[in-house]
Amino acid sequence: MIRHIVLFKLKEGISGAEGKQLAHQLSSLLHNTGGLMKEAEVAFDVVHAHNSYDIVLNSVFENVERLKEYQVHPEHVKVLDLIKKICFATVKVDYGI
Repeated sequence: MIRHIVLFKLKEGISGAEGKQLAHQLSSLLHNTGGLMKEAEVAFDVVHAHNSYDIVLNSVFENVERLKEYQVHPEHVKVLDLIKKICFATVKVDYGI
């Protein structure tokens, strides 16, 4: 199993509605990518420290091959377009569990 965690830092001036739209689209990937994800959780930062990111996607894939399939899945690519539009930065880590 592979845990795939991505943190999203929204651009300054992005509205709460746009952040919620991104969170909704990230959450929908669990069901819209043909079962590639085994589980997924999306949440908002509650501390808002100077080094905090705004949104997290914490997901699990069966193996690296499934993660690679997900990365090019059309539904994931659609979400990437929104990420590029409203996010200042992203960071990620993928590790075996």
